[in-house]
Amino acid sequence: MAALPYLHPALYYIFLFTLHRKTLIRRYKFVAKEVGDNKLVFELGCGPGFLVEYLDKTCTYIGWDMNKKFVKHGLSRGRNLELKNIFNFADYPKNDVCVIVDVLHHITPNEKTIVKNTLRKTKKLIIIEPYKAFNFPLPKLVRKYYDRTLGDWDGINPYARREKWDYSNDGLKEYFIELGANKVTDMGKDVMAVFQSLQDNQNMLIKR
Repeated sequence: MAALPYLHPALYYIFLFTLHRKTLIRRYKFVAKEVGDNKLVFELGCGPGFLVEYLDKTCTYIGWDMNKKFVKHGLSRGRNLELKNIFNFADYPKNDVCVIVDVLHHITPNEKTIVKNTLRKTKKLIIIEPYKAFNFPLPKLVRKYYDRTLGDWDGINPYARREKWDYSNDGLKEYFIELGANKVTDMGKDVMAVFQSLQDNQNMLIKR
């Protein structure tokens, strides 16, 4: 069974707010500003689809997630969510902006594959990730127990994989730039990266 925050959207929002506090709203507003208006927005690992509430009303939104409760809740709120695996690349819709928030640290070491395939279908990619998956100084056994019960255990991606997402702030920025990001910026303990899906960027990334 997944940790408590992944059992209900309300608990998940409390978990996010506890982690990010005022920065949480700033994150959504940052993404909305980068998206602009009249765009088709495709979000991978969308959770309950909270982002929709911050996008311009002229935008069309599609969100994918594997959490049945999150998708059901989002659909009940009129959000266009689908219960789909984000590695199902063949079904990615062509879109103006792809958004990936707090997802890559769950799927390491497969994050490059996601970035490559999103850039094939989008004009702009926005990524927001913490530079450390576990940013609190607890003994490993305590940290694993916390993760399993109250933390970031999504019921799919194991702790041993997620703990390998361990960068410094500058290190994660450099990693995103190596992947082809045109812009990186700080937001609390997160790094935000924006990729313009130009052919040169795609070619550079695909060769890596």
